[in-house]
Amino acid sequence: MSKIISVNPPKNLTAEDEYLFSPFLQYELDSLKIKKLRNVFVTHTGFCLDKNGLVKESHHRYPEQYSDYLIEAAYYYNNASENPDNLIELDDQNNYLLIHHPWFNYYHWICEAIFRIWMVRDRLDEMTLLLPEHYQHSDFIMGSLEPFRFKNIFFIPSSKSLFVRNLCMPQIKPVVNAYKQDEVFEVRKFYLHYALSVKKIDTNLGERIYISRKKASRKKIANEEELESILHKYHFTIINNEDYCFQEQIAIYAHAKYLISIHGSGLTNMLFMQEKGRVLEFHKKKTNEKDWHSLAFWYLAACLEFDYYHQVCEPTDPEADYFNANFIVDPELFEKNINQLIFD
Repeated sequence: MSKIISVNPPKNLTAEDEYLFSPFLQYELDSLKIKKLRNVFVTHTGFCLDKNGLVKESHHRYPEQYSDYLIEAAYYYNNASENPDNLIELDDQNNYLLIHHPWFNYYHWICEAIFRIWMVRDRLDEMTLLLPEHYQHSDFIMGSLEPFRFKNIFFIPSSKSLFVRNLCMPQIKPVVNAYKQDEVFEVRKFYLHYALSVKKIDTNLGERIYISRKKASRKKIANEEELESILHKYHFTIINNEDYCFQEQIAIYAHAKYLISIHGSGLTNMLFMQEKGRVLEFHKKKTNEKDWHSLAFWYLAACLEFDYYHQVCEPTDPEADYFNANFIVDPELFEKNINQLIFD
């Protein structure tokens, strides 16, 4: 069963950019299942296979990507078949929980994996969480798991697969950019309480935040120095999220009301912002057939009942794809948008 979610267009939408948003003012929100499976194969990356093949609740519903899912799942299955040492059998009476999948980054973890945990939050003391071994070295993974009370965590050694007798698998969202509002607000409240009241972290950088990607290896603002004087003029604090641990980031954004950034995982932190927040997102202009226009943060802002603004930017290399291109932000248009963001 599903329902239709309606979304307001960006507050600063122009006729020139209307084609990027107007066809997408509604989306379908699916009801998600909690699958209880027996005697299943689990890949290191989180795909699940039973006697009927790839379990649909363990992957997204993107038909053009399905063959890639099958190829990856088959690789791990064949590897385990040919190399028995690469298969770990969890053939005991414990209940195991599967919530990860191959797309490893901050956005997909917070907006997908954490919400899979949320579906079974009342049963966590009965289950052992399954995670790839390298996850234990990630601050945002371990920091976001800290408030939950798991019976145990089993870290899957690199390249190993699992045979699991008893598996609980909350369904992954079939479509990435879909949000169940009541759960979004519950998770927001859960983390704010833990960081601010339990951990008592009070890292306050003000209510106006600009996320820089200067320290990133890709997808940067090529002319960011031109923007800095404008940002300072309007009293924005320029930060790099990687300078702060997960709990500190929650505290920073708990004080924020205005957020500006290039499209990327950093915008996920709008989840922790003050009520009635405002967000300005930089998008890449479509310049080649590999480009697409992500709706993820527009829809997340709408779910949080925030005002959403956008700015389309030229890439430094027209052939670069959306995930890697560096942007050039028009300073004059940026100042116009920042005025709307703050004063409209």
